[in-house]
This record gives sequence, C-alpha cells and structure tokens, in this order.
Amino acid sequence: MYAVKVLHGYISKDGQRTRDKRRARIFSNKNYAEKFADKIGGRVKEMY
Repeated sequence: MYAVKVLHGYISKDGQRTRDKRRARIFSNKNYAEKFADKIGGRVKEMY
C-alpha cells in the first residue's frame, strides 16, 4: 500500500492535500503511485 506525499501532508481521494493519513488516496501498486507522484511533484511513501 502506497500513498503520495506532498509538502506536509498526503493527497486525498478528492485530490486535495490532507494531513490525515486515513483520508489519503491509497495505491496498491508502487508503479502507479510513482507515475502519479511524478505528475504532481510529490513522492511515494509506503503505508502500513
């Protein structure tokens, strides 16, 4: 499980930045998460 981290938070399911890990958009595949992070300028963090 992977999440995209930006600044001081994560990208939520609705596309907004959130500081709450539980509301973060979760990717099951690291490659998909990395592609999304590259587009928005974030980084991938492994969750759980």
